[in-house]
Amino acid sequence: MVRIRNLNSIHVFDSVARFGSVTKAAQHCGSTQSSVSYHIKKLETDLGVALFRRNAHGLELTEDGALLASHVDAGLQQIGAGIALVARRRPEVRVALVPMFASRFISARIGDLRQSLPDVDVTLLNHNNTFVNFSDPHAFADFGIQWGTGGWPKFEAEKLWDERLVAVCSPGYQAMLSLSEPQDVQRCTLLHVDDKRMWAEWMKDCGTVLRPDQPSMMLEDRHFQLSSTINGLGISLFAEWLVQGELEAGSLVNPFGKSYSTQFSYHLVSPNGPPLSAGARRVREWFLGLAAEKRRLIEPTE
Repeated sequence: MVRIRNLNSIHVFDSVARFGSVTKAAQHCGSTQSSVSYHIKKLETDLGVALFRRNAHGLELTEDGALLASHVDAGLQQIGAGIALVARRRPEVRVALVPMFASRFISARIGDLRQSLPDVDVTLLNHNNTFVNFSDPHAFADFGIQWGTGGWPKFEAEKLWDERLVAVCSPGYQAMLSLSEPQDVQRCTLLHVDDKRMWAEWMKDCGTVLRPDQPSMMLEDRHFQLSSTINGLGISLFAEWLVQGELEAGSLVNPFGKSYSTQFSYHLVSPNGPPLSAGARRVREWFLGLAAEKRRLIEPTE
């Protein structure tokens, strides 16, 4: 049996396997890149196999590395469970959420989450929809909720439900520009977060295109986008259910009187590689249960 003389090398290996990056592993371990590289090289020398290969996105596990990672993760989970048992602490699960999904869908259900999983400490984090790009929320979360079209490298993404988009603006903005047909959007300032792909998709569905000089404004997050829309700065696309309250209250209007299908939706996203802990799997199933319940409410019945 091969004897590993420095157990810290196992911890370092686990971090590199999770993050696919020496830099992020060093930050996570409170160490230096050179120290992390040393531990990985020493471990590969002791085992006589390559554990990682470099690609365009960073480091990926070899077949031997993936096999070792699964056993290391299981072993560390057992150690963590033993420590938690001795210290009488409950397992912690960290979930990264985009802010509007958190405030408009999850916040009212936190009581049910705590009641359903009383023995798990769940920490809910905000991220700015760059979760799949290995930003800080990924580095310190077990899994997250991401808005987009899926197909993110190195991640398993499960769509929660099909969305419908609605173009909305303030009543004053509609009156000022006399908005009544989708083509009128070409005279509007487009408000958006991240990029204009949602607008490009929407305009294609409406039989029009973005103007080369189309006025637009990119905002930090959807809460800021929502308040800017209400304040008459432009027109926005939102998932219809997210702005139902504002539409009913009259602070926003749907100038075209309809909603539109879209390829965009919320996804539950978890990194490929070592499996989630037992606690994280239970929290993940709770989120998927919420999604199944919402699908039953919004999908037509025969």
